[in-house]
Amino acid sequence: MKICVMLTCFNRKDKTINCIKSLISGNKSRIDFIVVDDGSSDGTGDALETMAKELYEKDSEHASIEVIRAGGGLYYSGGMRKAMEAAKEKYGKANADTEPDFYVLANDDVEFDAGVLDAISSDTATVLVGAMRDNTGKCSYGGIRYYSGIHYNQIGPDAADRSCDTFNANFVVIPKEIFKAVPVIDPVYVHSLGDFDYGLQIKKAGYRIEVTDHFVGTCNNNPSTGTWNDKSLGRIERIKRKESIKGAPAKQWFHFVNKNFGFGRALFCSVTPYIRILLGK
Repeated sequence: MKICVMLTCFNRKDKTINCIKSLISGNKSRIDFIVVDDGSSDGTGDALETMAKELYEKDSEHASIEVIRAGGGLYYSGGMRKAMEAAKEKYGKANADTEPDFYVLANDDVEFDAGVLDAISSDTATVLVGAMRDNTGKCSYGGIRYYSGIHYNQIGPDAADRSCDTFNANFVVIPKEIFKAVPVIDPVYVHSLGDFDYGLQIKKAGYRIEVTDHFVGTCNNNPSTGTWNDKSLGRIERIKRKESIKGAPAKQWFHFVNKNFGFGRALFCSVTPYIRILLGK
């Protein structure tokens, strides 16, 4: 089985290298990585280049790393979009001997369980979302299922129904025909919302999304402390952080809701975050 794993990274060298090592460890599948380094200043790009050279010299039949150096400012959605575009370009005209069977979106802050790629199902009609545990063993990330407008539940590996509407892209396995059929992450998104929107486009295209029935790695939830959801911050500061690139900028948030849930709900949802902030909620 041939697999293309796509990552983006910025200034967390040890986590990035450890993530890649954990994906290689215990897997017999052919794994080709496409990694976008978004202008890291901590030596991440050099470490990736060294790792790529070592793999080429010692383990080229098993794994390879293509490093794409970017100048900064891509953030998460931009970096993943660049990696996905590179994969489509690289394999768009590939023959059956070189084209991957599956494409994987991965996050570099995950420490994956050994052999996780070899355990990928041969189901070519379903996108699989890898369930994550935190350091306490509880489910931290899984699939996403909407139940009322923009409200959703997280679907974990123990759910009776593991079907999903979308996902956090910590680990998402996409069969090649689905990856080729669905456009890459929408260029409107800079940091957040890109993976949620991409999953919803997969679902709208008629494909099934399902969370795995087991954990595939360890990844702690991002804390709300210091974000626009942090109730201990002042109202003005919360608004500033909401409108920051790593928050929920009004234009991107409106685009997401309008695209996926309709204009009327987008208008309503554009106002409610500010009401929440003003009420201290």
